[in-house]
Amino acid sequence: MNQEITSQVKNTTKIYQNTTLNFELQYDSKDSKVLEDTEEEFNKRGNGDFRKNFKGYVGYEPGKVLGAVVVLGQDSSYETNPLTIWVFENSDNLSIEKWYANFWYYPFVWGDFTSRRENVSPQNIATISGQIAKSGVVDYQVGKPKFIYLPNGGKMYLFRIIGEEGEQILATFKI
Repeated sequence: MNQEITSQVKNTTKIYQNTTLNFELQYDSKDSKVLEDTEEEFNKRGNGDFRKNFKGYVGYEPGKVLGAVVVLGQDSSYETNPLTIWVFENSDNLSIEKWYANFWYYPFVWGDFTSRRENVSPQNIATISGQIAKSGVVDYQVGKPKFIYLPNGGKMYLFRIIGEEGEQILATFKI
């Protein structure tokens, strides 16, 4: 007697939508979770006030943070998570180059004022949600994160991507 064996694969892909920050993305809810983040929580995890340090050292505030979203992997590590998105106010519609010139080390590379600055600058062209963006890789940080800058609609989106999982999630990002 032949038995028919069937297996059912459950689709664990979920869509995360953020109407305030004007984007959506897809992620695997089996392996990841999406959380909204804040600058304050980021500071707590780093045991400091990076905005205050930036202002004290550079002499002016970094861009105003409108919000942040983090996709955490199974280990729930913020240091090696696949995708983080920070959204800044960009009411002056600064270009990627001008934004980077002003704020390149905020928030993720704070404290590194060495000559490595040019090595991590956003020089590689990328397309995200049909928009032109630019990226650079910080190869001396854990996971060798890729940083992508995308100006859109008076906002500057800053993506921090680690690994293939981060790239796959970013491919689903839509403004």
